[in-house]
Amino acid sequence: MLLIPQKVISNLMRFADWAVGLAKHTPLGLPSAPLQGTLEWRSITPEARPVLVAASYLAHPVRTVIITASHERALAWQAKLELAGINRANIWQLPSGNSGLFDDSAPESVALSDRLGALHALVSDEPSIIITTPGAVLERTLPREELESAFLTLKVGDTIDPDELTTLLHGLGYEPAEPVRVPGQFSRRGGIFDVFASGRDMPARIELFGDEVESLRSFDPGSQRSSGTIPFLAIAPSRETLYTHLDPTLAELIEATAEREAADLPEEAGQRLVETVRGDAQALSSRTFFDRLDLYRPLLHPDSGCALDLLDEESFVILDEPIELDLVAQRSEEDLSDGLNARIARGEMLRAPVNDYMFSADHLGRNEKILALTGIEGLPDWLSVPQSVEVGAVSLESYRGRPEALTQTLVNYKTEGFAVYFATDQPNRARSMLNGIDIFPTEAAEASFEPGFYLLAGNPGGGFVVPAAKFAVVSDAELFGVARLKLPQKKFKDSAPIATVLDLKPGDHVVHINFGIGVFRGLIQREEHGVQKEFLFIEYQAPDKLFVPTDQLDRIQKYLNPADTVPKLNKLTGGEWQKTLGKAREDAKEFARDLVKLYAKRKEVQRRPFPSDTPFQAEMEGTFPWVETPSQLQAIRDAKKDLEQPYPMDRLVCGDVGFGKTEVAIRVAFKAVQDNRQVAVLCPTTILSEQHFRNFQERLGPFSVRLALLNRYTHADERKRIFSQVKDGKIDILIGTHSLLGQGLEFNHLGLTIIDEEQKFGVKQKEMLKHLRTEIDVLTLSATPIPRTLSMALMDIRQMSLINDPPPGRLPIRTYVRPYSTEVVRESILRELSRGGQVYYVYNRVESIEHVAEKLRKIVPHARIGVGHGQMTEKELEPIMVGFIKGEIDILLSTTIVENGLDIANANTLIVENADKLGLSQLYQLRGRVGRSDRQAYAYLLFNSGKELTENAMARLQALQEFSTLGSGYSLAFRDLQIRGAGELLGAKQSGSMANVGYELYWQLINEAVAMLKIAVDAEGESADGEVRDPLEALEPLPALDLPVEAFLPESFIPDQSQRLYFYQRLMSARDEATVGEVQGEIEDRYGRLPEPARLACEIVALRIQMKQLGVSKIDGNGGRLAIQFKQRDRVPVRAWSILTQRVREAYLSRETLVWPFTGSSVAATSRALSAFAQAVAQVEEERASFSR
Repeated sequence: MLLIPQKVISNLMRFADWAVGLAKHTPLGLPSAPLQGTLEWRSITPEARPVLVAASYLAHPVRTVIITASHERALAWQAKLELAGINRANIWQLPSGNSGLFDDSAPESVALSDRLGALHALVSDEPSIIITTPGAVLERTLPREELESAFLTLKVGDTIDPDELTTLLHGLGYEPAEPVRVPGQFSRRGGIFDVFASGRDMPARIELFGDEVESLRSFDPGSQRSSGTIPFLAIAPSRETLYTHLDPTLAELIEATAEREAADLPEEAGQRLVETVRGDAQALSSRTFFDRLDLYRPLLHPDSGCALDLLDEESFVILDEPIELDLVAQRSEEDLSDGLNARIARGEMLRAPVNDYMFSADHLGRNEKILALTGIEGLPDWLSVPQSVEVGAVSLESYRGRPEALTQTLVNYKTEGFAVYFATDQPNRARSMLNGIDIFPTEAAEASFEPGFYLLAGNPGGGFVVPAAKFAVVSDAELFGVARLKLPQKKFKDSAPIATVLDLKPGDHVVHINFGIGVFRGLIQREEHGVQKEFLFIEYQAPDKLFVPTDQLDRIQKYLNPADTVPKLNKLTGGEWQKTLGKAREDAKEFARDLVKLYAKRKEVQRRPFPSDTPFQAEMEGTFPWVETPSQLQAIRDAKKDLEQPYPMDRLVCGDVGFGKTEVAIRVAFKAVQDNRQVAVLCPTTILSEQHFRNFQERLGPFSVRLALLNRYTHADERKRIFSQVKDGKIDILIGTHSLLGQGLEFNHLGLTIIDEEQKFGVKQKEMLKHLRTEIDVLTLSATPIPRTLSMALMDIRQMSLINDPPPGRLPIRTYVRPYSTEVVRESILRELSRGGQVYYVYNRVESIEHVAEKLRKIVPHARIGVGHGQMTEKELEPIMVGFIKGEIDILLSTTIVENGLDIANANTLIVENADKLGLSQLYQLRGRVGRSDRQAYAYLLFNSGKELTENAMARLQALQEFSTLGSGYSLAFRDLQIRGAGELLGAKQSGSMANVGYELYWQLINEAVAMLKIAVDAEGESADGEVRDPLEALEPLPALDLPVEAFLPESFIPDQSQRLYFYQRLMSARDEATVGEVQGEIEDRYGRLPEPARLACEIVALRIQMKQLGVSKIDGNGGRLAIQFKQRDRVPVRAWSILTQRVREAYLSRETLVWPFTGSSVAATSRALSAFAQAVAQVEEERASFSR
């Protein structure tokens, strides 16, 4: 078990402060003045480079470009520079912008934003650091003069005509969008502009008063709410190719060139070239920013240079291992050349040499001030170094599990008078380990370079020693084997998932809770009682039509069902819908009843609560190599809170593939182990169990947690030993397949079971797991998307957490739908292999999969190919999968057996042959196998070029291509999968009912049934005054309020229909006046001051909320009087009626209705009436309280 140190180390000197001290002391003889000319720092290990560069920069801040071999190294450089004290705001990543040259896809918005932000930093006055790779820095870009003139800067008080601002934004490549969510978009609403400028973390809202900039605010792209004022806004171009100097004859020129070049191509390719260029010419003539525009950059910007040409005389360039950069630059040039030549041969573009788009490697050595960092002997021919410094910084070996070697090394350092710094994220663990070998480090108060041992807070990911300067840095990598860094979060956070109603568009099927299934035809305005109102126009079975006021939007949902079939429309009369609804309600009750039974059993079981987190818990969590996402942190908090309760946990953690569910499980398991409880981790497949074992071992092994793996490949002797150790409590965490549920396995003190993908287990195993839930704590992980409506319905029955944020640094998967061709296959594979990656190739026909393997061997003869499919035995399949996991296989050719389970960060290209034959859910899960690191991932969905696709097949493929944004939430493709997930969870019978009434309404029925049944279980259905509460009250629509006023969101105020629907839905879902105020504030924030109809729409919702709170079921305010009806009039105290009629003499009772004549505003009269009634009820309650005293 673990030993928990009692003392928590605090106030350690940060690694950043030490780096500042390093800059001041310059123990290496670092330059005491800014660099001049070209200098080489020789014999310097990669671990030391960022630290020493940071020290130099901190001593003499100057604009610096750091060129390193890969994107991964660039991120590591940034992480270490930040750790060494350089402000993140001064560090920029310059990624590649050439991806669109390989195909006709649009530039990736976030990467392009980062690139243009970095280019802006290169020409600004601030001494920033730009980190990049050879391929990215050598790409041609806008000349400095054009780049500087293209920037638009605004501050409060500036004057600019709104139409001129619109024209300027169009000219900078910004695309109109409502709402604005990603870089490169803008919107205009009268005098309010939303702009997501390139390089910015957040979009900005510009509010003009006439021609004057009245305010500048940043806003959250998810909520769309302003988050604070900003002093100025610098708007960089959103594209790297602009129409600044468009030659009016260019379109005619390229068409003529295409005709000439087509003659030298095969007929099909030539025809493609002429047709493609003709379309391009039309776009160029109209100055349209289209996907292929970058292909014409050489013609639009003939004087273009690369990013290095933008530097001024004071800036300098750092080359991180020049000999390696030379090779990487040559390979980038070759890859681009091959890609361009292949496109030229296919007739996809005009002939152009590679140097029209990027410079050769020798351009890296052309700047006047260069610092070369070398650990390898030799320099490329294009770099001459007149002076060099022998740094002599060398790497340290790992001492993990070798205390004797560590002791000897440290004794030697002490004897020689070294200053040794233990830079760690785990100070308690480091101190405990060092004390065990009689080393007692000091908590340094300042950056002393006197001999001794010192503790620093912060793990640089690797240590080094500089013998000449007599100091060493020992990191967690050497002490514990934790080498990975917390990589920097990307500047832009993907926007939050949007509400389902945003997807509602004319032609969609909808469900009205009272009238059934119809077709939504749009929003229309009609006159009712002499005033204009807005309605949803819904067509039912001919000739029936229904006009639903927008204030009844909470009675309508978009119709969705698992079968994806076109539903039968209902008639407005005849009672058919009510029968269907009744049957669905009964099925929902049956489903809810099973859930609540489980809930009741769990409440009966009591166990000792888990203690709060220990210091070791924080240290273990500090070794997580990534930055946690908000929803991931919330899931961790939820699970820990469950464990600290006196009854067993049953929590379901749902999250998209690769969004960090395993880390939740690891942290919860560690918490259980520290409380001397054993943990079982149950996996549906052998491959997944082995993967989990590696992940748990890597994270928890260094903390003395004892783990074991049990699956069908465990030998009999090993199995016997594991059974014995589990029984004796000598194994803390046991990971395995359904073997863990077998006979003979007895735990010493099982406290937690973690189940991964429960829905993939068999019926027998599911029954055993169901029984398990009533006895011990259970955490279930699922990658099946689960809807928020389900989460709301089951929140108290089965605790649930949703992880819907993509991990920092994760890039959206670039998805292409293409006809099959050997060229596409070859290029996509070679591109991945050239960067050291691996490829999934999915072909779903076992009988001919070997033929495809032979074809691949001819296309890419040097690639190592492994073949796997479902008809192979586990023994045959295992070495293939393990080989791919270990990187011994380049291409895994398989059927859809890879749909779930494999998590290989190095595999970032997926090719699916005959993708049109697979379902959307399969394609989505397959695509989730790639893009699990910070590398750009690619998915190629290929179909037979000689076959015409069905409409449904093309819709599936296009949905994946369109909705590739990470965590896109309620996009169409993702929502279809949520329905599939709901169907799996519900079972066949309930899925049928869901198809009859629609997905969202069915969950509402389940919600109602759960609420009713749970009241009975909890016996908490009484209010303070002893009256039984209606458990469905919170689920009911707001009461009807019909007043002769124009209360709607005018089209002239919010032109976009989907946005009006969104705000109507937000208002209709509000259940307190504070929420109404928030929605009103958001509308004002985005669209400006509310016109009277919009203000009244908000006020009427607030009145309806008051009505609900007071038990008022309906108010009709037509004809100069209010007719007020109550939900349960007999529950209104008689004394309240008396008080009310005494105070308001014109009010009277007519049968079951309170009639209240009024003059003037019907809205004001309603407010007065509700206020008077609330006061009367309050007076009765006060009299009752006084009487009881």
